[in-house]
Amino acid sequence: MLYKAVEIDELINTKENDREIIDLMENNGSHLKIISLKKHEVIEPHTAHTNVCVYVIEGEIELIFNPEDNCTCEKCECNMPDEIDEEGKKYKIKKEQLFLFEKNIMHSVKALKDSVFLLIKI
Repeated sequence: MLYKAVEIDELINTKENDREIIDLMENNGSHLKIISLKKHEVIEPHTAHTNVCVYVIEGEIELIFNPEDNCTCEKCECNMPDEIDEEGKKYKIKKEQLFLFEKNIMHSVKALKDSVFLLIKI
């Protein structure tokens, strides 16, 4: 059993490192990670096989949901929802904001500023 208070600044130094991913916990496909990205850095399009919660600790990120442009299926078997419109494809998440989305949705992440965020996958 883990009992420990963690200082985020001690885990990640955004001034010295490029992208950094620290696995804090993992259990049966669920993950708890701290991710650090430099301004303009991008995490390429991918899907999560679990529901996702993102909490921005520092900076600002943009989540991009774009099934037509990001789909990598030859015959589009990725189960992307058809009802996402142009307005709903990009979301800016700022410091101390929480963003939730469901599993199996193609997305990418772009850092709009040097950023640190908590990724919870359950």
